Amino acid sequence: MRDRRNTNLSTSSAGSTNSSTSAPPRASLNEKRYTSPPPDKGLLPLPVTKENKSRPLSRRNLVLRYFAALFTFLWLLHWGLSYSAWTRSTQAVPETTTTHDVKDLPEEPTALLVTDKAGEQRWTVSIPANAPFPLKAGQYQDICTQSEALSSSFAQRSRLERVKEWRRKSVYYREDPAYLDVAEAQRTGVLPASPAAGNQTCQSSMTFSMATDDVSFGKTLLLLWMSYGLAKKEGRAFFIDDSHWPYGSYTTYFLPPPSQGCTPPPRTQIVPCPHTAQHIVVSAATAPWTFGPAFKAEFATPRYGLERGNGGTNNHHTYALLRAGYEALFHLFGDDAKYVAQRTRELSHPQIALQIRRGDLHPFEYEYSRDYLPLERYASAAHRLLSRLQPHPSGEPATLLLASDDPTLPTHPDLLLALLPNALAPAQTRIQLATKAALDASSPAEPIRAPGSAYVKHVDENAGWDGGFYPSLFASLAGPQESRVRELVGRGFLLDLAVAGSGEGVVCAVSGAACRVLGVMVGWEGVGEGRWANFDDGRGWSWDGRG
Repeated sequence: MRDRRNTNLSTSSAGSTNSSTSAPPRASLNEKRYTSPPPDKGLLPLPVTKENKSRPLSRRNLVLRYFAALFTFLWLLHWGLSYSAWTRSTQAVPETTTTHDVKDLPEEPTALLVTDKAGEQRWTVSIPANAPFPLKAGQYQDICTQSEALSSSFAQRSRLERVKEWRRKSVYYREDPAYLDVAEAQRTGVLPASPAAGNQTCQSSMTFSMATDDVSFGKTLLLLWMSYGLAKKEGRAFFIDDSHWPYGSYTTYFLPPPSQGCTPPPRTQIVPCPHTAQHIVVSAATAPWTFGPAFKAEFATPRYGLERGNGGTNNHHTYALLRAGYEALFHLFGDDAKYVAQRTRELSHPQIALQIRRGDLHPFEYEYSRDYLPLERYASAAHRLLSRLQPHPSGEPATLLLASDDPTLPTHPDLLLALLPNALAPAQTRIQLATKAALDASSPAEPIRAPGSAYVKHVDENAGWDGGFYPSLFASLAGPQESRVRELVGRGFLLDLAVAGSGEGVVCAVSGAACRVLGVMVGWEGVGEGRWANFDDGRGWSWDGRG
């Protein structure tokens, strides 16, 4: 294959997913002959008469039988829990598990058994002082898996507490009495002490790590916003670590997050699990635990939500967390913020945006799961939404905005024809993804064959973003100079979102993270009113924090 050359973007201003069955044998005549006299008539059942006819049980008897059965069930449950608690008390931890002393701690980050100052066996998380931050994704996942196993082995609560837990719907905030928080373990000498972090160290905190193998900017935004909303709900200070983020520095794109009034804790005290720890880290690797089944049971309550087909039936609390993060953190930086303000002022209203994701992402709808949704369906949804916002058409065509990862779509004939009589314009023109044709025109590739020669030279070739965003292409931008291109990709994506989300309505496919981001930007009432229009598999707005 030929190498790529001059993968780039263009800027227009300064600063710029058959057997048979056998029948029984027939009975012979001999089998029908009696070999003994018939039974005594005195043993035959009496005929049914009015006097001996069976009667249904009275309501009183039914109630008594019901309570007897319930009492038996509760007694068996009580006995079973008692036996279970006794069994666990005699075998608190697996026999293969070793209790560690401060002198023989593992060199790798891990969850382990320790003995506290009272001589009781507990479990905690050990992160060596020389370990980098953030840890690798696999290390965080291992710690959470180990934590679950140790917590289960220490399930030695009283019978009353066990019955309460059995009846509770959510266990997200259930404290594990066997867990020894890292800060307490360090304070009491069970774990090595960390360097002093100052007198203003936060009492509790959440650090969001933007280090992720997934280069989806949209997913990162969703996870960031929901983590912030969760931290504020729990009264935690919130910090962002961008040291391993593929897009560079967070403050390249956004204003710094709000001041927390305290300093971050030592890195050895920041653990991925359990969630009730004093200082926790959240990342794409830890999301299955932070936003897993227990989180859903706590926040996804069926009694709240929008009607099915508009915004789901039980996403209200999840949405509120995301919206809190969006309002606090989505503040573009510098000239990009000025451009968005200017662009939104000059656009006519009502403003409808089409967000079309292509590239490596494919829709949920089965018929098109290996392809893309037809462009005509985007246009039809836009027409319907426009007619709702303009119940009395003025006769003048509207201009619809396009935000897409495929730079060839603004001039695609199928889309332009389907939108008639309305016109199409890019959501923003400050940073545009470059096509191969545009790159060839501005910087032609060298000929690959010398005149009169059969030898083909291996030379770099222009590669644009035709067809949409592909992670492999983004990951190939690894050089120091190409990091600038990564930054431009991120900024262009954010400009598209900011302009598209500032209008009266959005048409998109919910299989893309950007579509869900736009749902947060439109607002809860806007989603409920149908101003956020998804037509991918008929799904409403939802996000589970993991995908």
